[in-house]
Amino acid sequence: MKILSDCKVRSIAGEKMILLKSAEVVDMTRVVMLNSSAEFLFEKLKGEDFTTEMAASLLAKKYNISFEKAQTDVQNWLTAMKKAGLITE
Repeated sequence: MKILSDCKVRSIAGEKMILLKSAEVVDMTRVVMLNSSAEFLFEKLKGEDFTTEMAASLLAKKYNISFEKAQTDVQNWLTAMKKAGLITE
């Protein structure tokens, strides 16, 4: 998988979100709000080909959680990212 290259994290009113910029217009229908772990994954994985297992390993190490818990969290993150069309397979 890969995060689309034209996705950018922005801080708006103290909240972190991913916006997809196409041409010179921001598509507000494709916005994903980020918590700290989602922002961490985005920043670590942007520009990289990655697997669910790679993302879960990063999350488990960063937050000192079990790999199984990290996999569940990554699946939730991927679902939101895919729903917004921000990840390619």
